[in-house]
Amino acid sequence: MELKGYGLLAEALYRAGVRFVVGRDSDGLGPCFSDMKRREGVIALTPKGDISGAFMAYGNTYYRHYPAVVLASTPADMVNSLAGMGTAWGDKIPIFIITLKKERVTGFALPGDAQRVFLRPFCKWSGEIRKAVDIPRVVGQGFREAGRGCHGPIHLDVDEDALRETVGLPAERVGEFVDRGLGDLEFRVVEGDERLIEKALKLLRAAERPLLLAGGGVVHAQAWEEMDALVRALEIPATTSMAGEGCVYGDNPFFIGGPSYVGGESFHRAVRRADVVMAVGASLGGLEGFGRPPFWNPDIRFIQVEVDPARVALNVPVEVAILGDAKAVLAKMLEMVKAGAYKPNPLHKVWLEHLLWVRKRWRERVEKEAHGRWPVIHQGFLARTVKENCPEGTFFVIDGGNTALWAGMFCMDHRPKSALFPAGMGTLGSGIPLAIGIKAADPERPLVVMQGDGSFLYNVQELVTAREMGLSFVIVVFNDGTWNMIKGAQDLFFGARRFGSMLGDIDYASIARGLGCYGRRVTRAEDVAPAFREALEAGGPAVVDVVVDPDNFPENLISFAVVEFEGVPINPLRAVGIPKMKIDRRLISRAKYALNVLLDLDLR
Repeated sequence: MELKGYGLLAEALYRAGVRFVVGRDSDGLGPCFSDMKRREGVIALTPKGDISGAFMAYGNTYYRHYPAVVLASTPADMVNSLAGMGTAWGDKIPIFIITLKKERVTGFALPGDAQRVFLRPFCKWSGEIRKAVDIPRVVGQGFREAGRGCHGPIHLDVDEDALRETVGLPAERVGEFVDRGLGDLEFRVVEGDERLIEKALKLLRAAERPLLLAGGGVVHAQAWEEMDALVRALEIPATTSMAGEGCVYGDNPFFIGGPSYVGGESFHRAVRRADVVMAVGASLGGLEGFGRPPFWNPDIRFIQVEVDPARVALNVPVEVAILGDAKAVLAKMLEMVKAGAYKPNPLHKVWLEHLLWVRKRWRERVEKEAHGRWPVIHQGFLARTVKENCPEGTFFVIDGGNTALWAGMFCMDHRPKSALFPAGMGTLGSGIPLAIGIKAADPERPLVVMQGDGSFLYNVQELVTAREMGLSFVIVVFNDGTWNMIKGAQDLFFGARRFGSMLGDIDYASIARGLGCYGRRVTRAEDVAPAFREALEAGGPAVVDVVVDPDNFPENLISFAVVEFEGVPINPLRAVGIPKMKIDRRLISRAKYALNVLLDLDLR
C-alpha cells in the first residue's frame, strides 16, 4: 500500500494528539481530512459557513488545552478563517491552520507566499512543508511553538506536490518514522527568578493597598488552583481580567468581584486606589482600560508575571518583572509563603473590607433593579433567571456587546472553565461555533449561549451543524432590535443621534424552527423561566428568543465608552431629558455609577 503525503500528514497530526479537525472532503487537503475522519476518537466536521471553522477550533482548543486544526484547502477558506484566527491571536489560543500552496497563479490560487503574508499578523509561528518526508518534523516544530511561552495560533503552509508525493516507507515503519520526526513535544517551563519573586512579595506586603489580578496566562497554564491558593495565603484583595475569569474562585474571601469592568464599582475602586498591583499572565488590554488613567491610579507600582518577554511592560511601566510560566511562578511563590518568606499584613484587612463593602453596595443596587415588573423585559432579570434555572455546572458561552456585560454580571460562577467570552477582540458571532467546539470536547456538560440578537445572525446557519452532530445546548437571544452597545453610547454621549444601530423586529425563534431546531419567542417576564426549562428538555440546539428593553443598557457600558471614545468631545448633559431615553430609576443608577467610578465617590 502506497503512503501519500496527505496520509503522512494525517498520521503526524493524529500521533501528535489532534482530535478535532475542521475542513471538508473535497479539494487539496480533502484526503487528509477524510483520513482524519476515519480515525478513532477524532471529530472531523465541515461547517455550513467557512467563517465558523476557526471559531469551532478555538472553542475546542480552549476547552481541551490542546490544539485543534483548521484545514484550509483554498484561498477562500484561508480568508474566511481570518476573523477566528484574529480572535485566537488576541486570546492566545494555539489553534493550527494548515493551508495549501499552489505554484500556479491562475485557477483561483494565490501566488507564492501570499497566504503566509495574510496570516502572519495572526500567528505566533509559520512553517513551510515542501517535501513529504519533512511533514513530521515541521508538524512537531509547530506543536512545540504552539505550547512554548506565550501561546498563540500556528500556521503550516503545505506544498500541493508534497501531499501527492509517495513516501517510500513500509507500513510497519510509518509510526516509528513519524514519532522520530515529531520529536519530544514536552518541554521545560521557565520557573521565574527567586530573587525577583522575593522582591515582589516584599513589595506586596509593604503596600498599603495591594491588588492581585489574574489574566488569561493563568488559564493557559492551568494554574487556577495555584492562583486561588496564593490569594488566600497572601490575604490580599484579588480580581481577574476578562480572559482570566474563574482563576480566583467566587468563594474566595479575598475575591472582590470581576472580571474586569464586569466587576463594577469594586473593580474600579480597587484600580483607582491601589498602590501596588501584581498582574499574573495579564498584559492589561482594552477591556482593562490598558492599566492607565482615568480609571487606574497613575502611581501604581506594577509587578508583572509574564511568560513572554515581549509582553512585559507592554502597556504600563513595571517595577518588578518576573519572566516565567504562571503555574511555575505561582507554585514557587506559594512555597516561599509557606516557608515564612511572607507574613500577611494585618493593615490590608481594612482595604479588603472597604472593597467588599463597595462590591456589596453596588450589587444590591444592580440586583434591585433587575426585576420582572418593567413594561419590557429587563436584561438583568433575563440573565439572572436563566442562571437560576440552569443545571449545576452549566458552561456559559457569552457572545455580544451589552449582552456580555449582563451575562457577566449575573451568570458567572467564578470557577475554572465555567464561562468563555472571546475577550481579546470581543468578536461578535463567535457564540454558536464556540459552543460546537466545546460540546464536541465535552458532550455531556450542559451549555448555554448568552447571545445578542445582532451577533446571533452572524453564524445562525451552524445550528444545522450542531443538530446534525446531535449536540444539545440552549441559545438565549437578548432581542432588543438594536446594536445596543452602540445605541447606548449614542444616546448617552451624542444626544440620541443614532446611525446604523437599529436592527428592527426579527423573530429569531422562527429562524431556529426553520432550521429544524427548537425555537420559542418570549415577550413576558413570567414566561422566561418556563420557556428556558422547556428548551433545556427539548434536546438538540434550542433557541429562546426573548424580547428585551431596547432603551436599557448596563451601567458598566459607561466604563467601556470612556475608553472607546477617548479623545472625542463628549457632553454628558445631552443625555438629560432626551425624549428617546427613559427617565426612570435606571438612568439615575447609571448616573450614580458614572460619578462613583469617574469621581471616586460612594453614592448608593
